[in-house]
Amino acid sequence: MTNTIRLTGDALLERIQVVIENSNVLHIEATATAKALACGYVKENGKPDFVAFYEALIAAKGLNEPTEDPEMDDTEAELRERYGDDAVDAFIDYWSAEDLEFFEEAYQSAERPEDFTRELVEDCFGLDVPYFVEVDWSATWENLRHDYIELNGYIFSQNW
Repeated sequence: MTNTIRLTGDALLERIQVVIENSNVLHIEATATAKALACGYVKENGKPDFVAFYEALIAAKGLNEPTEDPEMDDTEAELRERYGDDAVDAFIDYWSAEDLEFFEEAYQSAERPEDFTRELVEDCFGLDVPYFVEVDWSATWENLRHDYIELNGYIFSQNW
């Protein structure tokens, strides 16, 4: 068993730089094998452990850290914070990211279509339907389908 210490972080990057500089002085190539072995990434059989070496190298360079999506502008980020990723993604999937300026105009609710329909009818027509009156809100929703659409549990107006 090998008891070589595997370098990480800045120590790893510094050792790689030394290997490169030494190879330049000697006019030879600084191979991946030379770098991995010099940094302690050796398997039990004496061969370089490239997988572990490159994982450590990626971590040392900070390449596995999450970054902000450069494509996401402030409007999209604000909408995602206010309405949630699922609602914004549903909108983008159906329309497009270019249409996000209309999101708030289109967004209606995260209710079941039947509940949205009941609320819409009651609000628009000033009705307070008593609990004992049976209304087929599903059928009424189907009548509204030319104006509204349900996407992944979110109701959007199609007239924006």
